[in-house]
Formats: sequence, structure tokens, C-alpha cells
Amino acid sequence: MARKKAEKILEKDGVIYFKATKPLTKQEHEQLSDKVRYESEKTELKIVLVPFSCDLGGEE
Repeated sequence: MARKKAEKILEKDGVIYFKATKPLTKQEHEQLSDKVRYESEKTELKIVLVPFSCDLGGEE
């Protein structure tokens, strides 16, 4: 079973914030960033990938 590399942590003012579920290697971060960028362009939603160490204070 594949583990999720990111999870949604906050949705506010039309922006969705995702955060890595663990520290990522440079290659993993680039792959995840590419996926987020693709989905953002495809759906026309504003999607932000925040650093693993970031705390937005809106985690559920």
C-alpha cells in the first residue's frame, strides 16, 4: 500500500494548502511539486505546497 506524500492542511479564501507528511528528498519534492503544479493548472485552483516544517495553525 502506497503512503500519501502530502495531505491537505487548510483551505481558505479559495486556496488549498498541502503539506508533505514526512521530510522529502530533493527528488521526491520535485515530483510532488510537479504533481501539485499540474493539478493546479488542470483545475484552475490555487494550490500551495508548504514546507514539511511549516505550521499554518489551521491543521485539523
